[in-house]
Amino acid sequence: MDFPINRNAFDQFICNSNIFELTRVAMLQCLKNWYNDEREQFLDDMRADFDTVMEKYHFYDSMVSFNKNFEFNLPLDTITCIITINDDEDDYCMCYRAIFDYDMNMIDDMISP
Repeated sequence: MDFPINRNAFDQFICNSNIFELTRVAMLQCLKNWYNDEREQFLDDMRADFDTVMEKYHFYDSMVSFNKNFEFNLPLDTITCIITINDDEDDYCMCYRAIFDYDMNMIDDMISP
């Protein structure tokens, strides 16, 4: 079976779109907002304060995928980028997911264990 996407073109897209950097900028804002809005929940879930997370935690580029969401009347085509957040001992902590439209506008994001 032939894949409907050219793997080399996909690799080139990841580099040219700078999707991981766009996702990191959005993740930083998400973490900052979460810490400012729900400090106790942030501390419980992240096991550290905001400054410690930013200075000592590890942020790994995990995945980029093209998606077709059939929950909409016209299926929605999106691009998802995931960054894994590990603590200072490199134990898994959270997963940050940014969802982009095909113009690279972020349309949604979420952070989850």
